[in-house]
Amino acid sequence: MNKIKVLVADDQAILVEGLCTLLALEDDIKVVGMAENGQEVLSILKSNAVDVILMDIRMPIMNGVECTRIICKKYLNTKVLILTTFDDDEYIKQAMNNGASGYMLKDLTAEKLSSAIRNVYYGNTVMHQKITQRLVSDISKKRSTVDRIKTKNGELLTYRETEILKLLAQGLTNTEIANKLFLSEGTVKNYITLLYDKLDIKGRTKLMTYAIKCGVLD
Repeated sequence: MNKIKVLVADDQAILVEGLCTLLALEDDIKVVGMAENGQEVLSILKSNAVDVILMDIRMPIMNGVECTRIICKKYLNTKVLILTTFDDDEYIKQAMNNGASGYMLKDLTAEKLSSAIRNVYYGNTVMHQKITQRLVSDISKKRSTVDRIKTKNGELLTYRETEILKLLAQGLTNTEIANKLFLSEGTVKNYITLLYDKLDIKGRTKLMTYAIKCGVLD
């Protein structure tokens, strides 16, 4: 069985050791490296294939936000999952805009951590419940909920496209969206591809962030 190759980036040695011990208990996950800062992460990536990086935000020399930006431009097959104690709004926005596939806080359980790693590996976006609640609350204060969204060309998304965009913004996987709307998973994938084209957005994370900013969540 191919294991998910994980790199842990955090400047707190005790925490790194603890994470490595927990992840070693998972049959499908393997820690292939550890780094104390973003610069070390980039150095490791030059000679090692990594599937998912558990990335802290505040690290010396190069922080996690800047490192995420470089990784998502240069290493397209490597996913970044932010794992931090900081839930500052600016950090969240910067990390997600830079291409992170998820933002989790360190108060999560070992089970939720391994689940988040798997979800990110398979192309889904994960968000800590507290973070999602804050984003939704912030958007609600700034704008009213919209029913339809216009593309850059002024074209309105269809009801079904908007519906799928709304569920995607909630963090649902393709399978969960398909089950909720009684569609096949293939049909959901086709709709998401269509949304990429219509909105001129590439990447599930950026599409999810765009949807939240548009106020599609109640």
